[in-house]
Formats: sequence, C-alpha cells, structure tokens
Amino acid sequence: MTKLQFLHELNRLLAQLPETERNDILYDYELHIQSAMENGKTEEEAVLDLGSPQAIASDLLSAMSKESEGPVKDLVERKPDSNMGRGIFVFSMILLFNLIFIVGPVAGIAGALIGFYVSSFVFLISPIAFIIDIFTQEIPLTLAFFIVLATGSFGYLFFLLTHFLGKGFVNIMHRYWKFNVKLVKGGN
Repeated sequence: MTKLQFLHELNRLLAQLPETERNDILYDYELHIQSAMENGKTEEEAVLDLGSPQAIASDLLSAMSKESEGPVKDLVERKPDSNMGRGIFVFSMILLFNLIFIVGPVAGIAGALIGFYVSSFVFLISPIAFIIDIFTQEIPLTLAFFIVLATGSFGYLFFLLTHFLGKGFVNIMHRYWKFNVKLVKGGN
C-alpha cells in the first residue's frame, strides 16, 4: 500500500470526525511516513509499520467515543520526536552492562587472537632457524627437511585458522556495536 492509498483510506474511515481533527491526524501520519522514509525505509515499509488504516481508525474512533473532549492529536503521536531522557538512560545502562559483562571477555578473546597471530608467525619463521642450523650443526638433511616442512605448514595453517577466527570476531563485534547504537537511538 502506498502513502496516498493509506492516507486516502484513513481519511475515508475517519469521515465521522470534524475536518480539522481529521486533517491533523492525516498530517501527523504523513509526517511519520516521511520520517521513516528519511531513515531509509521504503514507502511501503513505512506504511506497513504504521499498521492498517482500519485498525488505526477503529482505535481513534473508540477513543473519541470514550472521551468526547480529549484531543485526538495526542492519540496519534505514538513516537515522540526526541526523547533525550530515554536515550541517556539506555546509553548509561548499555555502558554499565558492557563494562561489567562484555569488556573482560572481549579483551581476553582479543588477547588470545593476538597470541595466536604471534604463534603462527613464529611457526612460519621457524624453518629459517632450522635451515641455519643445518649449516652450523650436524643435523641429518632429511630430518631437517621434514622439520622445516612440518613447522612451516603448521604455521601457515595456524595463520589461516587464526585469520578466519579474527575476521569472525571483528564481524561479531561490529554487529554488536550496531545493535548497541540501534538500542540507544531507539530504532526497530
């Protein structure tokens, strides 16, 4: 359903209300749709998020019948434009939660990944030490060859595994960061 179809249907269903109140309601819903579209949603998604015009009209008309004098405009404003207090509260709670439960494990995992990278680098350069050792000591050539092959291969495979784990860790941290930002902003 497009914005025009939604507003036309809502206007038709609210025909019982005075024209000024009906126009205020339609204007508010049009602003909600424009705001959602500015936040990256398509017109159809913005309309879908508001709900069906029938349900909205039913809610508004039943509220009007309960309170014949109550302003309908307050019923329409479901999401305030800015709620600074809520944002500060959510930010402080997320900060506290992250400091208590997240920072320690993240630092431990990051330290382990750094250790894995260093270990894989050591395994990658250890064949150079064995090659130098061949010329300085009496190590059989076949034994040195297989030690060089084994440590170099293990170092390379260990580096690939560590790199894969590191990319996964960074991806998870990025998604967690976006989730926290979405919570603070109050988005869906």
